[in-house]
Amino acid sequence: MRCCLGWVGILCALAGVAQAASLRVSAEPPLSGERLGDALRSYLDGAEVTIEPQASVTDSVNVRPAEPGTVVITLQRSRVQGEDAEVVLVDGEETIVSRLPGALRTEDLYRAAALKIQALLQRRMSPAPATPTGDMLNDRATPALPPGKAGFLLDVDLAVMLPTSGPSREALRLGTGVQLGKRWRVDLGTYLEPRQTASSQGINVTSWEIPVCLSLGYAWHTGRWQGWLETVGHAAIRSFSAEAAGIVSNSDTTISPRAGGALAVAVALAPGLRAQARASVLAVLADKRYLVDGQVVWPAARALVLMEMGLQYGGR
Repeated sequence: MRCCLGWVGILCALAGVAQAASLRVSAEPPLSGERLGDALRSYLDGAEVTIEPQASVTDSVNVRPAEPGTVVITLQRSRVQGEDAEVVLVDGEETIVSRLPGALRTEDLYRAAALKIQALLQRRMSPAPATPTGDMLNDRATPALPPGKAGFLLDVDLAVMLPTSGPSREALRLGTGVQLGKRWRVDLGTYLEPRQTASSQGINVTSWEIPVCLSLGYAWHTGRWQGWLETVGHAAIRSFSAEAAGIVSNSDTTISPRAGGALAVAVALAPGLRAQARASVLAVLADKRYLVDGQVVWPAARALVLMEMGLQYGGR
């Protein structure tokens, strides 16, 4: 029963809106003001609809009602999009320009325009908020804001490195980056790793490395949580030294390039602060075994898997 009474109230309100004003209707060629008037009479029962001569191309927005209580309605082709139509409704000191996307391609142009006008007239029942432009209200789709400046990023991650050969390693990753718009970012960072020691056939080996990483990321999901696909490149400076009874201590320093991809996910914790996780798979493009007296005391790795978790701050 309450639902029925609610619908009755809505219909009565719409009827009151239509009867409270006289409608002067026109259309810009080749559109038809008569067809628009027929559609309005169907949707606004009891409305007084007067068909005016065809509207001018230049004066349709500037026209004003001749007398109080009259609403002037013009249907025209959009000035921005060729396949869109516009309804211009002038009511007292308020002008409303409403766009009908793609309406010129459909058979229901006049029905869609009548429904839009019905909604705009219903708006007259409630007080309209003040607008900065005073007498002009335009409900066209709001254009996208121009892209802002690049946002800078800071990263701190704990990482576990799992090479295909040799012991696993832990590291602290420190990074900085630039977010370009909402979809792209460039990151530069380094991994701080503790020294590693191993013993092979009585030879004690000490190893350390400093990887420098560069990545380019694309956001495939944005919002409260973000998903990123990244291409990653590493240049790791590696140093080895060996000691054993009966041999002369020696050392070697090499550069190991790596390249691959990563999948990262970040979740917003606070404005500008996100928790992130990243998984990377890198192919080792060039790696040398460490030899002492002809025997391998540190193997070469063919690939590297990295698992990282940490915090990211900044961006936009």
